[in-house]
Formats: sequence, C-alpha cells, structure tokens
Amino acid sequence: MEEEELKNTGEQGKYKPGIAKRIEAIRPYMYKKGQSGNPSGRPKGISLKEYAKLKFVTMTDEEKEEFLDGLSKDIIWEMGEGRPDSKTEMSGDMTINIAPEDKEKIKNVIRNESTNH
Repeated sequence: MEEEELKNTGEQGKYKPGIAKRIEAIRPYMYKKGQSGNPSGRPKGISLKEYAKLKFVTMTDEEKEEFLDGLSKDIIWEMGEGRPDSKTEMSGDMTINIAPEDKEKIKNVIRNESTNH
C-alpha cells in the first residue's frame, strides 16, 4: 500500500524507507500553499499588551515601584517613550568586487531595462 501511495504522490525514492510512511501520515495536517495559518483570525478578548496596560493602570503606586525595580532603565524608557529611532546615515565610497562573468550579465540586464522603458 505504501508503494501505491508513493506512486500517487510522485515521491517514490525521495525518502528513506519508513520516513515516506510518516510523511504521508502527517500530510493532511501540513500547511498547503496559499492557506492561512490562522483562518479564524485573532482570538476574541483583549491582547496580552492590552492586559498588561490594564494591569499596570490598576496597580497601586507601591506595586508599580516594586514592579519597576526589577526592570532595567532601558526597558522602563521603552515602556514610556517607545523605542528610540535608529536612523543610520552613512557617507563615503563603497567598493563592490564583481566577478568578470557576472559583470557582463549585469550590463546586459541594465541594457535590457533601459531599452524596455
């Protein structure tokens, strides 16, 4: 029977004996191309982020201090202000080494793109 199943899937000889049988056993549960991994969407109710905000708002000042004592200053800053922007600006020259055979391919692509536009 295993041999017949493998003929139908076109995977004969692709896997070691015994593995093909296990793969066929789980095939109905594997994701299919174009299929959503979460077809019913986000679960109802509040998110963990919303829950944490609500919990923090309902804490007493003493509870908040105790909670914050266990966190680094960076984490506390990010909680209040968000992550700082990390805009990196660079200037200068950059050298890229390209193999001679690839240079011709690149030139051809550039020529083709310039003639198509």
